Amino acid sequence: MRSRVLILAVLVVVAAVTLVAVAAADRSEPLPTVTAPELLAAMAEADGPEAVSGDVAWRNGLFGDLAAASGMDHVPAQSPLTSSGSGRIWVSDTGVRVESQGGGGDQVVVVNSGRRTAWVYDAAEDTAKKVTVTGEAPAETASPAPDAAMLTPDAIALFLQQVSRLATVEVAGQTVVAGRQAYRLRMTPAADDTALGSVEAAVDGETMLPLQLDVYARGGVEPVLRYGFTSVSYEAIDPDLFTFQPPAGTRVTSRTVDGDRVRRELGAHGDAGQEPTGEQKARAEKQVRRAFLAREQVRDLVPYELAWARGYDARAFRWGHVLSSAGPLTGSGMPLMGLLAQAAGMTPRGASPADLAEKGGPASALLYGEGLGAIVLVQTETTPELKRQIAEARSASELLGSTSVNGAKALVVGTPLGGAVVWQQDGTTLVAAGMVPMSDLEAFAGFVR
Repeated sequence: MRSRVLILAVLVVVAAVTLVAVAAADRSEPLPTVTAPELLAAMAEADGPEAVSGDVAWRNGLFGDLAAASGMDHVPAQSPLTSSGSGRIWVSDTGVRVESQGGGGDQVVVVNSGRRTAWVYDAAEDTAKKVTVTGEAPAETASPAPDAAMLTPDAIALFLQQVSRLATVEVAGQTVVAGRQAYRLRMTPAADDTALGSVEAAVDGETMLPLQLDVYARGGVEPVLRYGFTSVSYEAIDPDLFTFQPPAGTRVTSRTVDGDRVRRELGAHGDAGQEPTGEQKARAEKQVRRAFLAREQVRDLVPYELAWARGYDARAFRWGHVLSSAGPLTGSGMPLMGLLAQAAGMTPRGASPADLAEKGGPASALLYGEGLGAIVLVQTETTPELKRQIAEARSASELLGSTSVNGAKALVVGTPLGGAVVWQQDGTTLVAAGMVPMSDLEAFAGFVR
């Protein structure tokens, strides 16, 4: 009897010691405590690993279950913009390789820096696209480094204080992602009328590499969007991984890009290596301010009857833009990009600013509210192509809801993070969009006339 008791006691002691050892092995030493400015400064100064590879996964709750929606067969199930999925990624100086898997088939993207090629392979369609860049390879040049004085924790803290009216940034604790100790860097909007709750990044405490990104809706406990590593390695990568050969029978299309011609065209807009002077920067800032327009200025620049939110006071009107094929226009109707080039001492190639201003019908954008709680109202002339696209969207997808805006039929694209309302009236197509609750967006559209 005593022997059985002794054996039982020994087993209990062994089990207890084993449990303690396992628990101790599972506990990692916590990272040093840091503030958000200190973490951001460390991320900016970190050289980063020479190679990164690992398994990745993403979850998308923006549109619910796409598999249940009709007319969505053409949407790749592996697309991070529309659904959830998983895959692997390899990144080094030699190239980039991304493999993704989803219900609609696998995709492979391979970029080879040495060969200057890029492949996109779609297993579901059994197609592959190859892009080759020709011409002289650009010389290795160091990336322009920001002023070291701007990367200090004190300078970053001052900047965060200045933008605190829009959002706050903090280190919200520590976590473990892909087996790595990481800091939780969280951005929370200051606006109380936005649908966005917060954005959180898990930052590797050793390499300072972001390992995971989570986006939460206001009041949500689970992320609406998540993308990140489930396993990660910083070991060297076999260069052969960046060579791709499509399977036999794959339909291959090829395209060649003349790198020399692209560089010549870019160089024609000025000396990219010449730093603008202080006076040129001041002139450029003045020109940029000229593109922030009052509603009356927008109305005078567009060829259609401008609509706006009449009697709407939930969000104040801030400013407007007019966008032409030549880019944003100033209040005088001149293309901003051309004026910026002149202010910086460059000579844009091609048409003069006056010529560019005459290209095509411009669109307008009116902004209401501030920060991440803002609503933008975009308008443009309704073309036959726009009519066709909206009609096809209305009939092809269950993702789109519908409503009525001042008697006009409207499409509604709603997500937990906001969305858009699209409608047509009096020869104009209008889009009200924002990262705000859909009830706010639909109420806003009702004021637009």
